[in-house]
Amino acid sequence: MSLNQSQLNKSRLDKFLMVINLPEPLKNINTTDLTAHTDNKVNENSLQFSVYGAVIPSVQVPAITQQYAGQSYKLSSNSRPPYENVSVNFTIDSRFNNYWVLYKWLDLLNNDKTSTFDADDLSKTPVLGPASRNLNKSSNPPLLYQADITLYAKDEFNKNVAKFLYTKAFPVSLGSIDYNYRTEGEIETTFEFAFSQLIVDLL
Repeated sequence: MSLNQSQLNKSRLDKFLMVINLPEPLKNINTTDLTAHTDNKVNENSLQFSVYGAVIPSVQVPAITQQYAGQSYKLSSNSRPPYENVSVNFTIDSRFNNYWVLYKWLDLLNNDKTSTFDADDLSKTPVLGPASRNLNKSSNPPLLYQADITLYAKDEFNKNVAKFLYTKAFPVSLGSIDYNYRTEGEIETTFEFAFSQLIVDLL
């Protein structure tokens, strides 16, 4: 019997591709021009990159203890506790586009100058498409800053084999940048995001 992969079943570091959608306010300032380099625009296409680190959290449905006739029995709680935040390591692209999008997402949550939510009124900018209708700061703020994040696991032929969907996600931190001109290699950093549900599918 021939095997297409190592019998030890080891995955390489570049076997996960993360695709991040933007919330509606940031889609208002999205540009498809990769050469555009301005404070007022972001490039959603820059948020498709290979990642590494603890990108898939543990999945739990914990047990509970029930007393009966002097004994203790374990039963399922039939509930899931909140998922831990996911921390992702990534390489910053040469024009800092992927870093900038994540920075602007955090800036939407809390502006670096005014310390308020959506200080630039991005949520009031018209957006094409029905998904953006009736969105405003007072109606349902989470809809203005949450989006789905998808992680694809790839096989040895670079085909998608599993899909991990993180629903209602948003970043909570963007890591520091360590730079040393004496050290070769690309600049790397991390970002951390919170989410509500994890949905897994085999492809």
